[in-house]
Amino acid sequence: MLLIINSEDLGTNAQINDETFGLIDAGLVTSCNIIANSPVFDQAAAGARHFPHCSFAVHLNLTAFRPLTQSDALKPILDGTGLFSGWEDLRTVRMTFALGAALFKELSAQVYRVLEAGVPVSHFDSHQHIHTIPKLFPILKALQRRFGIQCMRSTINLLSPGVQMTVSRGLRKGLFRTAMRHVYRTTSPDGLGEFRDFYAWLAAHQMPAFQNLELMVHPGAPEEPYVHEIKLLKSDWQRLLPPAAILGSYHSLQAR
Repeated sequence: MLLIINSEDLGTNAQINDETFGLIDAGLVTSCNIIANSPVFDQAAAGARHFPHCSFAVHLNLTAFRPLTQSDALKPILDGTGLFSGWEDLRTVRMTFALGAALFKELSAQVYRVLEAGVPVSHFDSHQHIHTIPKLFPILKALQRRFGIQCMRSTINLLSPGVQMTVSRGLRKGLFRTAMRHVYRTTSPDGLGEFRDFYAWLAAHQMPAFQNLELMVHPGAPEEPYVHEIKLLKSDWQRLLPPAAILGSYHSLQAR
């Protein structure tokens, strides 16, 4: 099993940046996503360039901070100060040709900013998992084609031990994974979940049935679940892994 430990939301603030780079340096984080329109992006990009072994995703973002581009078509998903207004407005907004074109332009600008900062982009994922919103699927695929990115995060399918996903939710996720992989052929890990849920499996002496698994952590986030999660990450959890389990990145996934 290949385990990809991915740190979320690089660029949001200096504390997240510092804690993330410390975990990468310690070998506990193997992959990372970076928000191109985040408040301290420049600091994040400068730090990322020191870790070529780590894979970096553009964390496609249409729900937080100020967009990099300007368009009247974006107004339905902006607040009164010109910031993205959040996930719910994006989910419910009516998709028009003008809005679709504006979203593609904004996401393209985000990818260009990461590349121009000298950070190699191994894959795409998204803030608040917006890449799984069905109406954004054509925009996402057009973005992949423009930049030749053929690796992308999938959708959460690892839950805590004993928690069952509903049939309808499982079917929707299965359809998304199939479409994502076959429309502009794309590679992604078989599984995606929170590190703390994976740790619960290990503590129960069980191993989820995935060949490769991406696990999300949130260094520097103040909320208690995330603070506890980082404590677990810094523990001796790796002694519970089976011999065949290895830590790697999206670079490792692409090489398989």
